Formats: sequence, structure tokens, C-alpha cells
Amino acid sequence: MLNEPMPPDSGSAAPCSPKEKLLANWTAGAVHYSAIVNRELHSFKRQAWLDLIRENAGKRGSLDVLDVGTGPGFFAILMALEGHRVTAIDCTENMLAEAQANAGREGAPVTFMLADSHATDFPGETFDLIISRNLTWTLLDADKAYFEWKRLLKPEGRVIIFDANWNRRLFNEEVMREYERSMEDYRRLFGEAVPDYTDAELDYRRSMPMCQRLRPQWDFDALLRAGYRKVSCDMNIGRRVYDEKELVKNRVNPLFMLIAER
Repeated sequence: MLNEPMPPDSGSAAPCSPKEKLLANWTAGAVHYSAIVNRELHSFKRQAWLDLIRENAGKRGSLDVLDVGTGPGFFAILMALEGHRVTAIDCTENMLAEAQANAGREGAPVTFMLADSHATDFPGETFDLIISRNLTWTLLDADKAYFEWKRLLKPEGRVIIFDANWNRRLFNEEVMREYERSMEDYRRLFGEAVPDYTDAELDYRRSMPMCQRLRPQWDFDALLRAGYRKVSCDMNIGRRVYDEKELVKNRVNPLFMLIAER
């Protein structure tokens, strides 16, 4: 999943529960995020992300890979074209439809499935590698999900999480001030403004429990609670996968990589 504002939708009945808000947000955003992924597939990011995953996957050779929260299929496509056996899950049919179309255009053999990231039907010790991008901030029960992902890993298998404190500014005044300064710098440097979230998008983000937590420290501790034997973190990966504009735009919420080994 990505983390860019979506165009306003035409509006239907407002979802109430956090889960309903989550499903509504990603269902409505599927086409928008698919366009972003297609641009990334034809930019320097394709190789940059692949290099990052390859360097940190641990195991070598052809792997059984699970892409959790695949969205429009970016990671799934990259890994399948590298010769890995890839299964990709998402919580909305719309995202999966976009992912299947994108994988088809790229000639990437991926098994796509509708599934809950917190609890799956896969047997234990199925995957060598579990990857996700900008997904964990949406988890309604991250402790449960991290336990589940450990169950799915083969011995010495790894989880690689890419994410950021995308919405911390909504809960912290100092972070909000830093964000506003970054937006001023962005306008000054590039002569344009970054569109902000709609009211519905802000409401959704305020309802996500992970957005209120100090990350990645919270995740680091949660992964240890889940029983992973090795956990590490890199807070400086944005320099490898962001362009100049993104580095300024995301200054207040740097991209991190967490690696947890079973």
C-alpha cells in the first residue's frame, strides 16, 4: 500500500468502524494508487526497491514469498520477475483487480488472494520471506499480525517491513509544526503545494491505532514480543528509494525498514 492523498470521491454512506473505514479507503483508492505503482515500475525505483529486498532477504535462491497488503502489486511483480514463487494478499477486491492487471502487463506470475493480514489460512512454515510496504500503519491489531507472520515463516525466514510514521502529525503538535515547515520548503523549492487529505481520509487515519504510536520503536518491541529471534532497523532508506521531491515531502516521517528473523 502507498500513502499519497487520493482525489475526492463522489461520496456514499460514511463507514463507521475502523475496519469499515479501512476497507472503504483502499477500495476507493485502488485506481489512484495503481497509477502511482505503474509510474514506479518504469522509474529508478524498480531497481532501488529490488536491491533493498535482495540485500536483506537473508536466504538465497528461489524463495517462497508472501507480499502482505500488496495493493496494486508492486513488490509482488518485482519478486516474481526475479524468479521467486510469489503469493500476494490484500483486503480489497479492487486492489487485487489492479494488481492482477499490472502483473499481467508485466508478465509476472503471481498468485493473488483476498485475505486478512492478521489471520490467514496458510499452513505454518510456508514462506521464506514476508514483505510489506506502507501496510503496517493500517493494521488494526499489529501484535496479532506479527505473531501470524512468524507462524507463516520457515525456520530462519524473514519479515521485511517498510513503513513510516505517516500520520504522527495528527496526534503531535510539534510534529505538525515540523510538517508545516517541510511543506513550506516544498512550495519554495518546487513551486507547488502537496495536496492534503480529504476529511474522510483524515478521519480514517485518525481511527488507525498504529498512527498514534511512536514507530518504529513500537514495532521493534512488538516483534520481540512475538518471538522473532533477530530484529533490526534502518532509518535511512529513503535516500535510496525517494526522489528529490519525496525527500523534502517526507522529511518529518522518514521511511524505515524493519527486519525480523524467525
